Amino acid sequence: MTELKFAFPLSSVEGAVLGLLTDPKTGESYIGLTESQVEDAFKLVLPNMSVDATDEQLRQLRRRVMDRVGAHIPTGRGNGPVVKNHIPWLPDAKAEIKWNRWRAYRTMLARAGRSGQMLERLDKFTDDILDLAGDPKAAGPWNRRGLIIGDVQSGKTQNYLGLINKAADAGYRLVIILSGNTEYLRRQTHERVDEGFIGRDTARVDTPKGASLTKDVHIGVGQIDRSVANTISQTTVLMDYLQASKKASSMPLPNDSSAPVVFVLKKNKHVLNAVTGWARSQTEHGRKIDLPLLLLDDESDYASINTAAEEDPTAINAAIRTILGSFSRSSYVAITATPFANIFIDHEASGAVEEDGEVYDDLFPEDYIYPLEAPSNYVGIRATFGRSEASSTGLMNLSDAQSWIPIKHKKTQAVSTLPESLRKAVRVFLLANAVMDLRVQPPKRRSMLVNVSRFTAVQDKVGDLLTQELFSYKSVIELHSLAYAQGVGNAILDEFRETFQETYAESDEEWDAVLERLHSAASEVRVKVYNSAVNSQGEDDEFEEQVPSRQIAVGGDLLSRGLTLDGLVVSYFHRSVGAADTMMQMARWFGYRDGFRDLCRLWISDKSAADYRFVADAIEELREDLAQMRRNNMTPRDFGLAVQQHPESLLITARNKSKHTLVSEKEVNLLGRNLETKRLSTNLDEQQGNLTALENLMSVGAESASALDQTSRGYNRLNGVPKELVADFLHQFKAANDDIFFTGPGLESMIRASQGDKFREWDVVLMNGKRGDDSSLLRNHDGRILLVGGDTNGSAVIKAQRQLVLRATPQRGARTFAPSLWVSGARARVAGSDDLRRLLDEEVQEAAINAYLQNAAPGAVPESAFYRFLPRPQLMIYCLDPNPAVLPEAGRTSGIRIEGDATDQDEELVESLRKVEALLALKIALPAATGRPSPDGRVRYVLNKVAQQYWLDDFEDLYIAGDDQQ
Repeated sequence: MTELKFAFPLSSVEGAVLGLLTDPKTGESYIGLTESQVEDAFKLVLPNMSVDATDEQLRQLRRRVMDRVGAHIPTGRGNGPVVKNHIPWLPDAKAEIKWNRWRAYRTMLARAGRSGQMLERLDKFTDDILDLAGDPKAAGPWNRRGLIIGDVQSGKTQNYLGLINKAADAGYRLVIILSGNTEYLRRQTHERVDEGFIGRDTARVDTPKGASLTKDVHIGVGQIDRSVANTISQTTVLMDYLQASKKASSMPLPNDSSAPVVFVLKKNKHVLNAVTGWARSQTEHGRKIDLPLLLLDDESDYASINTAAEEDPTAINAAIRTILGSFSRSSYVAITATPFANIFIDHEASGAVEEDGEVYDDLFPEDYIYPLEAPSNYVGIRATFGRSEASSTGLMNLSDAQSWIPIKHKKTQAVSTLPESLRKAVRVFLLANAVMDLRVQPPKRRSMLVNVSRFTAVQDKVGDLLTQELFSYKSVIELHSLAYAQGVGNAILDEFRETFQETYAESDEEWDAVLERLHSAASEVRVKVYNSAVNSQGEDDEFEEQVPSRQIAVGGDLLSRGLTLDGLVVSYFHRSVGAADTMMQMARWFGYRDGFRDLCRLWISDKSAADYRFVADAIEELREDLAQMRRNNMTPRDFGLAVQQHPESLLITARNKSKHTLVSEKEVNLLGRNLETKRLSTNLDEQQGNLTALENLMSVGAESASALDQTSRGYNRLNGVPKELVADFLHQFKAANDDIFFTGPGLESMIRASQGDKFREWDVVLMNGKRGDDSSLLRNHDGRILLVGGDTNGSAVIKAQRQLVLRATPQRGARTFAPSLWVSGARARVAGSDDLRRLLDEEVQEAAINAYLQNAAPGAVPESAFYRFLPRPQLMIYCLDPNPAVLPEAGRTSGIRIEGDATDQDEELVESLRKVEALLALKIALPAATGRPSPDGRVRYVLNKVAQQYWLDDFEDLYIAGDDQQ
């Protein structure tokens, strides 16, 4: 008789291994588990459990378990809050509080697979924020205002659900959650709140009469502890407060119950005003409610500068302030990934004045700002884009999208076909689904994002074309894949095979296995367009709740404000919005990709990828500012000023003011900031004038400098040049019209007015390229080689090689403005990644690196870490060769090239520019502040209408009078 052998499923093996790695007392994985400990657990389990699995499947299972128990939140960066005059209250009160809700929530997360280490960090974070939010038992009146800086798609909902559970345990009676401006997002958030705080499925409240209610309504924390499922919800998954109040399901605030009351609201002025009316109805006229309120602003960067025309951001801001002002004890917690926007709305909003004359406090985070670190398995901006093109992985070329749908287009844009890049992206998504189906316990939901227009009419057209393309692919796969596997040719399946070999050649899955699984993997994929219109009451028209388990999600702004796309593996992004706040909103491809990160692909232009790297630099700089301010015991107001004076704020100001203001002024602080001429003038006279200015600076500067030497890389350097000479040079230097930093008198005036010892003299460095023949040496106006330091003992300047891109004149109509040359193409970087660092002596470099790593997790050291070690300001001059040359190590050609279909005018312009000896590009680096702010480094820019149009010309027309998304 043949012995029957039983094979355990891999899920049973996973459960047994996790059992060995879990603390039986807490139900959580042990803290600090290593890969070797996980491997030891597998060695104990596998000999006792027969499994029918390949070595590759077991490797994937090991990786999955390690991701589950090993994910942690790194420490470093000097992370911790910047606070104002706070006296901790929670440590003394903690032992007296019954943490029933928090324990139920933590248990729920542990059962969902969160590691013990992550839960410990969440416990500490929520303790910190609850303490800063204020003691709900303290007598009023008081109000607290704070800000949490997190990362896009990094699990902020999990964090604030932990906070509100602890807040309710501690005594907060009312919780209001603002979850964005759409019903999609509000419902998505409410489902999470039902599970993690309310403990009941509030969608069941709206079940039609006569429908079956046999299913237990308890979910999430309610299934773990029924006693915590008594929260009174004034909204439901299916009804916002405006709808709930119409249906008379709005309840009065009970005074004799310890059960908390919760609202989950859209950020819509009609909804918020309705809540204000409810609050005022709870007490006598003119009196405030004496129950502690916690208001969480989950999308605090919305309703600042990025709202639709009918949603006056000041009105929403005022409505939030009025709600808070209706309570004698309130705590406002804002959450954002970029601190620019919400700082700005508060800075510019006027006071909200009531009939009784009371002015409510603004929403500026007066009391604390808390930087939140993302877990180690989070895929964020650096992991996606790297610090340079060479360090980027998973980015795909988007060269044909501009000719398909121009970045700047109207709602009447014709869309009749799909570009090959988007067709390939669809093939990659279908292939990724097949590969994921072959892997161990893949995610059930998978998504592809397509964001190419803000107009709903264009989105609908793209959605229709994608539906047709998907149907065509699925039909071919269903009808021909079996025959193709047996050698019968098929052109479409050839495309799939070639796409697989190009995209996933390094995956462990074989093509034959993927082809076999392709039909079942693709059959569930559907196209869904996310663009339901929002009416004046903030309600979505034609709202469709059903979301396909495998979807190609097409949309614009609705996909850009917090909507989570589960299992997002392929993204196709063809937008240009410029400012950091909006860019981060749109980056739905950030998040957690455990088990399929190697499959993720992002179609994005080189320019947009470079823009994201600049945003990453700006956010890193602000986090470093925050850490430095914490060490110096500075306040949130100091940080708010740093945000408002960051160079990135110029674009936000230009965009925000461009619709209404003819002239505005903006002061920015350039200390420790990266400042480069990313674009160059194409005016021949200006370029010749720049060379003349350089000759003058070299002549007079060499005589006035305290020393002439060479850097470790052999760059000629004039040490200690008087600031007046640098200002004179910048006065003569002409940048591109759309370079707001280097046009106008701002920089020159700042340099002349600077008073600090470090700013009286500058170092001027000529940044050499690679030596070739004599043609690579810079020559002056009379044809002689320019020698730094004089004709006798001077050193020659070697012209540098950069890719210089001229965008072709639009084929339909003339240029709006004179064209500019983009330095390094779409990368828009003049300096190399370590050019500034190499100006420092080796011992100073080492000191800067050590200082950075004391407050940061191990990894690449950013350029910003070296600014405070600069002995004086640096003017770095790059003399760029306009003529073409092959750069083998970079895999491209330097010199000027034309992007797009060139006109005769473009060709003539390029030919004339190539006759110029060199095109000058600059980088200015001002030493970073190490203590209290000083006036040095502050530049005031005047943004008139023309300057705004120049600067915003490459971005979408986000604010066009009389236009809308329809």
